[in-house]
Amino acid sequence: MSDTRIFDNITDGEIDKMKDCFKAVTRKYIEGETINNIESGSLGIVVSGVVEIIRFDFDGNRTILERINENGIFGRLFFSQIDEGDVEIICLTDCEIMFVDYEHLTKQCHNACSHHSTLIRNMLSIVSEKSIKLSNRVEILSQRTLRKKLITYFNMISKEKGKKNIVIPFSLSNLSDYLCVDRSAMLREMKKMREEGLIDSHAKKVTILYDQTMF
Repeated sequence: MSDTRIFDNITDGEIDKMKDCFKAVTRKYIEGETINNIESGSLGIVVSGVVEIIRFDFDGNRTILERINENGIFGRLFFSQIDEGDVEIICLTDCEIMFVDYEHLTKQCHNACSHHSTLIRNMLSIVSEKSIKLSNRVEILSQRTLRKKLITYFNMISKEKGKKNIVIPFSLSNLSDYLCVDRSAMLREMKKMREEGLIDSHAKKVTILYDQTMF
């Protein structure tokens, strides 16, 4: 499943018109900077760059909730069930972010612009994809062993890409945060899986050697 982007099938000229219509505000951030003050009714659109949504629990443990690429969206409405202080939005690269009032997106403008309708369809598609990804995440985290978490994760990427040679979209350290497991324990388990001939891996590249129908 390829990710829908918020401005798919919308021209640059139409985007400029919508910026005025939506009273959008654009801000630039540098790599490593935290995006603060995301209001509950505001939606962030990644014009350029990559951001990650990070959650910290009571003990300070770090969990990656989601990675948002260029032309993706984020906002409090997607993690409203989590206390605001527990979530950080961090720029993995230099970023340009457009902030739009959510009501402006969902309310049909008086000009009844066709590109506004396209934007709404794109946003609904993105929300649907986020729901599927959340379901997949729950499936991974519900596995009772570290090995099953890894295999479930590898299988999902393999199915999405249609091949057994996959590239993990995280660093190994961030992968452990995404899977909510100890990094050293994860690396030991991956080493065991290599020794048992289940996978071949180098850095973020993983080749699945096991029979996927068995898991």
